[in-house]
Amino acid sequence: MALTRIWGKDSMREQGAEGADGNARLTAAVGVVLLVALFVEGITILQVRQLITLHIFIGLVLIPLVALKFASTFYRFIRYYTNNPAYVRHGPPASLLRWTAPLLIIFTGALLATGVALLAVTPSRPGLILFAHKASFAIWFVLMAVHVLGHIKDAVVLSGWDWWPRADRARPRGKGQRRGLVVVSLVVGFALAVALLPIASPWTSRPIRHSGASQLGHPAVTIRDSSWP
Repeated sequence: MALTRIWGKDSMREQGAEGADGNARLTAAVGVVLLVALFVEGITILQVRQLITLHIFIGLVLIPLVALKFASTFYRFIRYYTNNPAYVRHGPPASLLRWTAPLLIIFTGALLATGVALLAVTPSRPGLILFAHKASFAIWFVLMAVHVLGHIKDAVVLSGWDWWPRADRARPRGKGQRRGLVVVSLVVGFALAVALLPIASPWTSRPIRHSGASQLGHPAVTIRDSSWP
């Protein structure tokens, strides 16, 4: 079904679907913000030793955004399965996305939880937490790729209708509140990262080996351990 039919002004008036449409746009907007943040986080993984501070910072920023995404998605789930007409009219996601969504939630939570837990241990003694963090990332990445491919088009269109200044589309009531929730989640995420980053000093202050440093007349700096990828 075309998006213009689902989220058109006449459709909303006839079906009373402003709540469902608002939920869809909130979910889409926070999803796009998450996708951008996760892209930057992915770049830090490529050189995680050198970019470990940024890696941890963005990981902490993600926590409130993920919580908002889960909340909006879970609200839609509850409204759909309690037979709210507007949410039933929107219909469920595709079968693959619907059945893998619980796994994505579980492994997203595991990835963030183990990442935060690593801040409480030292790089030389990460125990099983580091292994769990790596393992959950591997599974999460596959699940996340499936959901990005399944939702990216609609997410960009719907978030654009709410955020693009010249988007001449029927906007369900609550646009300001939806924008505010995304902005507040970002602010809380940055505050959380600033507050917790000093705890990560055992990870962020580790010396890094600079290849070729000794050849340039500077002493080579050696990493004390190799527990981090």
